[in-house]
This record gives sequence, structure tokens and C-alpha cells, in this order.
Amino acid sequence: MNIKSLLLGSAVAAVAATGARAADAIVIAEPEPMEYVRICDVYGAGFFYIPGTETCLRIGGYMRYQMNYSDADWLRQVGVDAAGDPVYEIEDYRFSKFARFQLNVDARNETEWGTLRSYAEARFDWSSYNWVGAFGVGGGNNVYLNQGFIELQQANGTIRLGKSDTPYARFLGYGSPFGPFDGSYGFNNGGELSYQYNGANGFSAILAVVETNTGLFEPAVEGGVKLTQGWGDIGAMVGYDTVVEEWGAKLVGNAKFGMVDVGAHLFYASGPGSIYTIGGSEFSVLAYAKANVSQTLAIAAAVQYFDDEYLASNDTWQVTGGLDWRPVSGLRIRPEIQYTTTDTIVGDVDNWRAAIRFDRTF
Repeated sequence: MNIKSLLLGSAVAAVAATGARAADAIVIAEPEPMEYVRICDVYGAGFFYIPGTETCLRIGGYMRYQMNYSDADWLRQVGVDAAGDPVYEIEDYRFSKFARFQLNVDARNETEWGTLRSYAEARFDWSSYNWVGAFGVGGGNNVYLNQGFIELQQANGTIRLGKSDTPYARFLGYGSPFGPFDGSYGFNNGGELSYQYNGANGFSAILAVVETNTGLFEPAVEGGVKLTQGWGDIGAMVGYDTVVEEWGAKLVGNAKFGMVDVGAHLFYASGPGSIYTIGGSEFSVLAYAKANVSQTLAIAAAVQYFDDEYLASNDTWQVTGGLDWRPVSGLRIRPEIQYTTTDTIVGDVDNWRAAIRFDRTF
């Protein structure tokens, strides 16, 4: 073998080895399996599984724009005098705008103890003008957690812990259920620990302790029962305010007659100043009627009476009327007008309010 043959053989061997190493370095990765978002139909429409978990999530909310009018006399500061004291003038009406974006997040999954749920409502509010007593102040923005609670749902009942509309406000219904002016019905929102029992034949009951926001351990105690049937529902609720040591109660009934829904609320408060005192009165009655004239339009009216037991004025009457229009899916329009008259020692004091509310839900 001469030198020329030796060099040629070495070169061929070197190229072959290099090619082998290059071939070994090329590795084609297998594509990772794709995980699509799965629909969760266990808890109703809109839920989906969080990828990689068995937790179902629903994200929703609404956007609201509302215009308000009131013909009551309001004091508006127009400047200061020579002494530096504020100077006011009386305005005989106020017109304001309000906008809200609410985001709802609802997460649920099954456990050995039952359905574990967490729910939150975040609100972003804007107002062009705020009414505070007889004085008006400039508008502004407000961001807050309206509701945020954890629930454990079992076959016969639900335990709730967190911030929520209290049982006294929600368990028997929110006043007259149709528009911006839904009446006075003992609304309160705060921390609670509650248990709601759901029995057979439409019977349910609730028992709760509710924070009173005094900074001390002085929870109010609330309890109620309700019977729901095909014709409607009837129920009673009682609450004890440990701060002022007074109690309140209400009896509520709702019924359906074809296209017409009717309801009545009877309220009692044992003394002034409690969270269960309705409009400063001992007794109050709220009644409403709603006629569903089509699948998209309803006409509603309500009347509420407040006695004068705990007030400096005499009896007060409040009459409300409006429309509930859903022209297309996801859009709700509610114009409403309200008249209030109070008998005082200087004569009747009348007030008109009007509002139109636009809600786009998703």
C-alpha cells in the first residue's frame, strides 16, 4: 500500500465517521399532546374545566350604565364669603350618571365532603355626582369586592363562609324584583357564616351569624324558613341586632297567576337604629305586581308604606312604576319613576325620582 492509497482511505473513513456523528445529533422531538378546554356541564351553562384539573370555572358579569333624576332641593356650594365661610345655593333638581362593570368568578369541584364552591364579585363603579344628605359632592370611582365567599354544598344543605348579601336580605327575595328602585327591605352586605337546609317538598330554612362591622365580636343572628311551590313561595325571617339589642322580622309571599307575578312584604322592627329597621319605621308594607306582556317586555308597579313610630315626620308613601325590557339576548333596559310623599308638621313633602338603567350581561 502506497502513501497515496493510505491517505485516501483515511479521508474516506474520516468523512464516514463525521457523517455518522452528524446523523446521531439530529433528534426530531415528538409533538406534545394538546389539551383542549373541556366543557363542564355539571353545574349549568358557561362552565369549563381549568386545564389539568377537575375544577369547573365560569366567568361572567355585566356592564351597566344608568341615568338618574331627582327633583328634591339640594344645596350646592358656589363659593365663600369674606369670612371664608361657604356660600350655598338651592338647586331644585339633580341629574347624574352612573356606570358599573361587575366581574363574576365561580369555581366548583366535587370532593368527599360535597361540592366545594368559591364565588367572587368584583365591582368597578363610577358616578358623576353623589347625593349625601342635603349636600351634593362630586362624583368619583370606587372599586370593591361586593361578594366573596366559600360554600360547601351537600345533598340537604349548604354551608357559606365569607362576604355576601346577608340572609335577611336575600333569602326571601330582594324587595320588588324589577328595577332601580326596589324598595326598602332590610338590605345588608357583610361577613357571614350560614347554613341553609333544603328539605323535601320545597321546604328550606337558614340560620346565620352576621358581622356587624363594629370591630368587636358582636354578630347579629338571623334565621328563616320558606316554602316554595309551583304557585310561588311564602316565608318568614327574623334577625337580632346585638349592637343595639333590637330585633326585626319580615313575612314575604310571592305568587304567579299566568303572566302576572305579585308579592308582598310585611316588616317589623322592635326599635330604631337597628340594621332591621326599614326606612326608620316600626311597620312597613311593600307590595308589587309585574305583568309579563310578552317574552321580552314586562310592566311593573310597587307601593310601600312606612309608619311614623320612630320618625319625626308622619307616615310616608312611595309609589314606583316602570318597564323591564329585554329586546335582544344579553341586553336589559329598565326605565322607572318613583313618587314619595311624607306628611310633616309643615305639610306634605313630595319627591320625584326617575332612572333608566341599561345592563349588558355576559
